[in-house]
Amino acid sequence: MFSDGLLWIPITLAATAAQVVRTAKQHELRNYLSALGAAYVRFLFAWPLAAVLLGANLLIAPQNLGLSARFAIWIFTAALVQIAGTVLLLQAFRARDFAIGTVYSKAEVILVATGSAIFLEEPLRPVGWLGAALVAIGVFLLAAKSGVTNTLKNWGEPAAWFGVAAGLFFALSAIAIRGASTSLEFGSTWDRTSVTLFALISTQCLLNGAVLYLNNRHELKEIWTHRRKCFPVGFLSFAGTTGWIAAMTITSATKVRTLGQLEIVAAFFISLFHLKEQRFPRDYLGSALVFVGILLVIALG
Repeated sequence: MFSDGLLWIPITLAATAAQVVRTAKQHELRNYLSALGAAYVRFLFAWPLAAVLLGANLLIAPQNLGLSARFAIWIFTAALVQIAGTVLLLQAFRARDFAIGTVYSKAEVILVATGSAIFLEEPLRPVGWLGAALVAIGVFLLAAKSGVTNTLKNWGEPAAWFGVAAGLFFALSAIAIRGASTSLEFGSTWDRTSVTLFALISTQCLLNGAVLYLNNRHELKEIWTHRRKCFPVGFLSFAGTTGWIAAMTITSATKVRTLGQLEIVAAFFISLFHLKEQRFPRDYLGSALVFVGILLVIALG
């Protein structure tokens, strides 16, 4: 749809890297904040950066992008389902453990491909579907730390269902972001990205902030008290979200989210070479499947 070629690939890789570091930093905030408070930090401290980016962009190259009700619906949907996905994933962790919830949330790859075909009319080619399936299987093997058999036995447990539901909502979020950005009638990739980013983070900030205020308003004071530790999380969230939106403005959400699965492969290699942790044959097989699947989706999808 746009003429930016393969620029989405380095943008996606950069967004993935920012997300990995942000997740680690956000986890550290659990020493001071609740899960809901730590999640809100992402939006609260990213919002001023998104506002500055949009303001600078409009100042340098002001233009009418053709905002519409369709754009507003996509944005609200993206914000709502992303928050819902986060809540569901936290429920999966509480229901059993971190690993089981994570494994089943990785159904996102197939769900994004299916949703993109249904809602955005952007289906993969047959080889692309094969690639997406290989990525999903590979990620499953890498994430199933307790073993494939044990993980499959837990299919009927609440953690698994919460995990799949989280994956579904994260997939819908990616689809809605792509839908919002491409619904803008005019402007460059960067124009569409800055407007979509500001609208998305503003909506998430309002929704998550309202929930936090109603449930634990004291947490807002704690966030301000620990603002020096919170800002890096907001900055990394801003950087990562900007990258995701820009990439999904250029190409389909399926390709972007599929390439983003390199995150779990990177974690595998870090544990293997840096942490010197023991790995199993299924981990090597899973890494190979993810790499092959990504290549199929990008090159032939």
